[in-house]
Amino acid sequence: MKIIEVKTQKAEYPILIGKSILPELKKYIEGYDKILILSNETVGNLYFKIIKKNLAEYENIEFYQMKDGEQYKTMETAMGIYDFMIDKEFTRKSLIISLGGGVVCDLGGYAASTYMRGIDFIQVPTSLLAQVDASIGGKVAVNHPKGKNLIGVFNQPKMVLIDVGFLSTLSREEFLSGMGEVIKHSFVEISREYYNFLRNNAFKILQQDKDTLIRMIEGSCIIKKIIVEEDETEKGIRAFLNLGHTYGHALETLYGYKHMSHGEAISKGIIFEIMLSIELGYCDSEILKKAEELFNIYGIDPEPIHIETGRFQELIKKDKKNAGAGVNFILFKDKHLANEKVEMETAVKIDNSIKNRLIKAVVDIGTNSCRLFIGEVKREGENFQIMRPLFKTLEITRLGEDVNKNGYLLESAMERSIDALKKFAATCSGYGASQSLAFATSATRDSSNRDEFMERIKRETGFEISCIDGRLEAELSFLGSGSEFSEEIMIIDIGGGSTEVTLGGGSGIEYMKSFNIGAVRATEKFFQNDDYSEKNIAECIEWVEKELKEIAPFKERRFELVGVAGTVTTNVSVTQKMKVYDSEKVHLYPLSKDVIEENIRLYISLPLEKRKEITGLEPKRADVIIAGSIILKTIMKILKKNVIIVSEKDNLEGAMKLSFGR
Repeated sequence: MKIIEVKTQKAEYPILIGKSILPELKKYIEGYDKILILSNETVGNLYFKIIKKNLAEYENIEFYQMKDGEQYKTMETAMGIYDFMIDKEFTRKSLIISLGGGVVCDLGGYAASTYMRGIDFIQVPTSLLAQVDASIGGKVAVNHPKGKNLIGVFNQPKMVLIDVGFLSTLSREEFLSGMGEVIKHSFVEISREYYNFLRNNAFKILQQDKDTLIRMIEGSCIIKKIIVEEDETEKGIRAFLNLGHTYGHALETLYGYKHMSHGEAISKGIIFEIMLSIELGYCDSEILKKAEELFNIYGIDPEPIHIETGRFQELIKKDKKNAGAGVNFILFKDKHLANEKVEMETAVKIDNSIKNRLIKAVVDIGTNSCRLFIGEVKREGENFQIMRPLFKTLEITRLGEDVNKNGYLLESAMERSIDALKKFAATCSGYGASQSLAFATSATRDSSNRDEFMERIKRETGFEISCIDGRLEAELSFLGSGSEFSEEIMIIDIGGGSTEVTLGGGSGIEYMKSFNIGAVRATEKFFQNDDYSEKNIAECIEWVEKELKEIAPFKERRFELVGVAGTVTTNVSVTQKMKVYDSEKVHLYPLSKDVIEENIRLYISLPLEKRKEITGLEPKRADVIIAGSIILKTIMKILKKNVIIVSEKDNLEGAMKLSFGR
């Protein structure tokens, strides 16, 4: 076991580092009237029993689980901890032990520092990130919706216990998140020996060799100890530990503390600050190559992401390290680090220089709904690769209402769609999307006043709209979901006004056609006034079979039938009785013809208002889901398929992959 003694002006405490050292806790918890073991749901379920076993002789221990995730590092969560401690009669002679990752360590330290004006706390970090960063140095805080760690104090723990055995339960992503902070330390360490250690021992570290991990964590802790002892409250060199954090925290805030790990965000921030340093003439590109090389060795993606300029400025200004004019960054200057203010226009210049990584929005203005997908993309040649989905939503707008009868878009339908698009535009701005692609489908292209509608959208929302034909819509769906399957597939996309059928495989698309049948079109044609008589249903089926007779010969082919869009996804959510729609459970769900028939019987058995109460059925889809399901069932009958695989990836993902100017 390694012991590092930390001695600041305000406190002295040990950091214990080793394996199977939990019993050491007993030496540090004597004399407290009550002890709170604070953890989250994930870690608590794994380790509460082990802690109880190690501290079995103590009767004054209480256990509290908070929700798991950075988004719960809030004052609201802290209030829940206070309520629990007050109800359990904790006093100024009580102790909090934080058992968990960085969020738990920060919250436990903050709650202890503020409960009854301050009680003792011990950090038992279970993630690599917490073991090398959050648990050490006495910075404890909660997040504010407008910025990370904006509310907090400096207060040192009574002890830190680091057991590398905890790391065996971490996911690869969580472990690499910690490595982002470890690598950061290699750039603030004065002798640079730590960088060489990380480079030379990468294999053992990634294999989680315990002895090597102990040496690595010890090295990080010593670096942090030296800095904290000299500058406990961050008035000087301790700011160097914020390397990468100005831009990194901006990314975390932008992403709502989801989608991206802290370590990856900080890694991107380090590269951003090196780019700034090069721009200012403080260093050369060798440091950039050195940093990128080490991140790549550990499989960490350090490439910064372009954020729309206005949103970038807003996020950077809110960083808690800023004071007065300019923006504080940690820069590489004369082979040393420097904490300097940088003009906002210089930071924006670096942000705008990032060409290959950006946030993109795609909007689908359909016959029945408007949908929005925001994602982070990376440029690959002429197109993009989706790096991570960020946000997806839809609003039922019924744009195609009576288009079949009138030949034009109703004013009320256009208003509903434009109101939805205004909300989408605000969401895109909030995510810092620097590119947006919006396309309209059958209802718009079939209407005589489409040009007026598209001009209004541009004027009132800022979206530039393309009205695409059915073939391109089918191609987009194939591009979006085709990569999920290795075998030949046929994709069925039942929309409100049209249905796209696409057959293809690894070599590309063999057959593609858009048919003028859809859920809204069929409802208006056969089921006026919610009349689902046997006669009307039979006529609808006959119509579908006639319109789709061209695909009948494909019943002799071997392929996987794949369904995208609202009809298939709704049937899954109804079958699974989803009170809250779960995209992960829907994606790649095998939906059988028997289940679809069962759902149709359920839908038809209820009048419209009662149908809206079915669990898993979006009320605004209740009037068109029967027609859509009849079309789906008929297609499966034509193709002699008993199962259709439901894909959550469709023309939105396809459009996300396309470059502009295509």
